[in-house]
Amino acid sequence: MDMGTFLPGELSGVAARLDRSAQRLEVCAAQVRVATATTWRGGAADLHRDRVTGHADDITTLASRVRESARLVRELQAVAESRLRLIGDVDLTVGLLP
Repeated sequence: MDMGTFLPGELSGVAARLDRSAQRLEVCAAQVRVATATTWRGGAADLHRDRVTGHADDITTLASRVRESARLVRELQAVAESRLRLIGDVDLTVGLLP
């Protein structure tokens, strides 16, 4: 995914989009679980339900990873903003020391 370069303040938007994506994935996983026909019987139906459950579990895992990515982006933003403040503080002292 090509996203270009972001300023630290813009990372909060990226994190919010990741959170929304994770929420949509969780909804999708829930829908997949309840959308499976319950009237279908037999070995093929059991195999199908197991496969659907596996896919729903995978989607839930993906949602967790996307949510963790959002947390890490927020952490990156905090660190970048902190470092920029430190650089600004150093720039203010340049030329003041003997």
